[in-house]
Amino acid sequence: MLYLVSDASRPVRFLSAGSLTNEDQFLHAKRAIQSYELICVAKGTLHIQAGQRSYALGPGQFVLLFPEECHFGTQPSQGELSFHWTHFHFDSDDSAVCDEEQASALFLEEGRPRYILPETGTLSANSRVNVLFVQLLDLAKRLGDLSAMQCSYAQSTLLLELTNECFFRHHLMQQSEKIPLGMADLMEWLQLNFDTSLSVAGIAEKFGYHPSYLTSVFKRCSGCTITEYRNRQRIQVAKNLLTSAPKLSLAEIGSHVGIGDEKYFMRLFKRYEGITATAYREAFSRKPMNR
Repeated sequence: MLYLVSDASRPVRFLSAGSLTNEDQFLHAKRAIQSYELICVAKGTLHIQAGQRSYALGPGQFVLLFPEECHFGTQPSQGELSFHWTHFHFDSDDSAVCDEEQASALFLEEGRPRYILPETGTLSANSRVNVLFVQLLDLAKRLGDLSAMQCSYAQSTLLLELTNECFFRHHLMQQSEKIPLGMADLMEWLQLNFDTSLSVAGIAEKFGYHPSYLTSVFKRCSGCTITEYRNRQRIQVAKNLLTSAPKLSLAEIGSHVGIGDEKYFMRLFKRYEGITATAYREAFSRKPMNR
């Protein structure tokens, strides 16, 4: 796995962004461009090759394409395909490519912020990258040519979030040396199992803790209760669905994230986000589109 590393003390330079939707048989054009391109697939499978590396990207997966490296579709898509894309440059001259071991060491190195981006990967359902991508698209659409600087900062935020998510466990351990490995495991499990119906007692039993002890240690390590931590993951997934799945009703979204009561889901969303779920969906409804 290749990783791109670059200085993050300055924002990247945003060039363009959009969202492609194709009903069937999409084949990516053969080309080599002068900028980096990040593609995140929302639906279907994108078959693409960059240099000697081939990818079959499904929903939630992404690829980073490098400047001046020829990339092209290897076979037409079957059925509907949709993905977000953005082009950008790094203003820093110290960008480099490294392997995973080097990338992990650089992430933990203090005193110098960096973008550390894998060539490909899979985003979790509660990934903030999804929301940040939609917000970038919305910003580019709403402000047009006036948005270059704002989009550059939005693009930079997206790439930094991608960096943090790719090194989630490293990030936890970096935040505090006092986080026990068991708590890091539990936090990671809650990230992946946000829709679990297990009670706190059930989670404690699963991980071999007494409920009272687990509640105390978890709050000390994370700053919140297990219930609150899980609710935050659920709301993050709901935000992704609100911006990417316009046909889903609020009740369906609530059920998908493990909250069967629609009214409770709506109250919880407003408590965490400060606006209603409907208002959030409407706030990020505009995207540059191409077919």
